Amino acid sequence: MIFALAERIRGWLMPAPFWPTSPWRRGEYLARRWYHRRGYHLLARNWRHDHGEIDLIMANAREVVFIEVKARAGDQEPSMALALSPRQSRRLTHLARRYLQQWPSEPVPWRFDLVLVWLRRKGKHRIIQAPMLPRRRG
Repeated sequence: MIFALAERIRGWLMPAPFWPTSPWRRGEYLARRWYHRRGYHLLARNWRHDHGEIDLIMANAREVVFIEVKARAGDQEPSMALALSPRQSRRLTHLARRYLQQWPSEPVPWRFDLVLVWLRRKGKHRIIQAPMLPRRRG
């Protein structure tokens, strides 16, 4: 129990960076912090391959999560439906499989999340997270 408490506290102590100026970088940082506070650890950021890039790859003891971050600014809440096309979804699935092929071991459960960071005025933000695909085995 003490180890679980220590791990939870460590998640809250993620250091704040210099505050990113671009909405894209700020959205990525806020999404990473959101997952970190829930017990996930960063494996890769902006992982690139021939066919594109995955914004964040994070993991906990049970699964690997591939995260596509979309940052939107404005007063009106953005729509999740318009954030990702079916073509982008297929491309990201292909990239996730490529990433997992780097370590051919036992199959690892993984999933894809779409995180929409709504940057509102006065420095406030809202994070909307939705699993894109059901959990899969590597």
